[in-house]
Amino acid sequence: MRKMLSLVLALMMILGLMAYAAAESAQPDITTWIFANEDPNMKGTVRFYIPFSGKQGMDAMIAEFNKSYPNITIELNTYSNNADGNIALNSEINSQQCDVVASFEIHNLMNRLNNGMYLDLTDRIEAEGISLMDNWGTEAYNMDGKVYVLPCGGLTHFVAIKKNAWEAAGLGDYPTDWTWDEYIEASRAMTVRDEAGNTTVYGGSQYQVISDLLDSVYQVNGCNRFYRADGSCIFDEPWIKTLIQKNIDAEKEGIWYKMDAYRSDNYKTWFAYTDGTVNSTVGCNLIRFLRDTETYPMDTLTVFAPYPVVEKGQVNYESGINYFSFVGMTRGCQDPEAAWAWIKWYSTYGSKYLTLAGHQSTWKGTDSGALVDLIFGSEEEAAKIVDVESFKKWVGNPNNPSAYTDNATAYSKLSSIWDEYVMYAFTGDMTVDEALDEAARLGNRAIADAE
Repeated sequence: MRKMLSLVLALMMILGLMAYAAAESAQPDITTWIFANEDPNMKGTVRFYIPFSGKQGMDAMIAEFNKSYPNITIELNTYSNNADGNIALNSEINSQQCDVVASFEIHNLMNRLNNGMYLDLTDRIEAEGISLMDNWGTEAYNMDGKVYVLPCGGLTHFVAIKKNAWEAAGLGDYPTDWTWDEYIEASRAMTVRDEAGNTTVYGGSQYQVISDLLDSVYQVNGCNRFYRADGSCIFDEPWIKTLIQKNIDAEKEGIWYKMDAYRSDNYKTWFAYTDGTVNSTVGCNLIRFLRDTETYPMDTLTVFAPYPVVEKGQVNYESGINYFSFVGMTRGCQDPEAAWAWIKWYSTYGSKYLTLAGHQSTWKGTDSGALVDLIFGSEEEAAKIVDVESFKKWVGNPNNPSAYTDNATAYSKLSSIWDEYVMYAFTGDMTVDEALDEAARLGNRAIADAE
């Protein structure tokens, strides 16, 4: 599967840069095919599986779809995007209990493609003249030159900053391009200590998902956070060791909240940010909590900054929307025409509702201004919670450079190895060199065993 995708995906970094460079002067050529060939009176039922619940924007998305297709019933089924949940979902697909599935994460998608769980959409796409490049910025995530899924959803990583803390620290203009060293320095300035020198509010924080410490590989290379270009495990790369050491040093200094505490307490960055534990944090799904002002009240605005770069002047492939979820029709689909109408609508106009669940739309036609209205009700209401301009620039902007994943060899095993050994470095049970060298050795063995 990896070889099947490689030729197409190799072009994505270049194409992403071209799109970014042209964003200021031209808009993507979004086609108008979405309702072209369907009868609005079409009848049918679509059993749709996605990890999000109705309250996380899916009910609102289905309701809007039914304004155009009132006679198509979308039956929402929520599955858990973990190992057990995906195994259960595969059983549902194999027993023909679902029609349309949104797969989250590349290794789950590749597993379903390799096991023939999706139907070929190529003829439908060609018959309607649908341009995957114009609409989603990529022709990847297919197999043997055939299209099985559309890349509808993604994740944006950013730094959320409390405005009052930033201004109290006298840090000046908010960053639009900064390094990890600069973020650590800002965290130092925003850290609050008591008279005894104990930290009472941490200036910064990493995201609590351990594998996401490797998102800097996405930022630097534009692809594949677990692998080098030759397919080997990247864990022992010298600059990765340096960056992990900086994370550990920031925790020891008391200016970043500890990764080990997130794990041992089952604590999350959105809790730490909204309850006053930290004044800033790396995040990706914070929006859905900020908009819930009753449960997570804040006494200051949130300003957004881009994900930091390793070195000044690098292209920041973590500033856009990384492809994360993909939708297609299953081999047991009972009503293909209704399912096709739903897939097209969901992957384009409907994908904006993913923002209500903390994800973003990868459709090039998505309007960031419309997202503000959707999430917060209006720009006026949004301005009571977030800095609107920085939100539009750094949260869900499809014109910023993005990263992709096309290699899922031993993916779950590599994730487990990284999680285990990098934590040995954070807890002091091993040095960074010892932990990441061993992680790379085990990772390369897992890759070799899987190939």
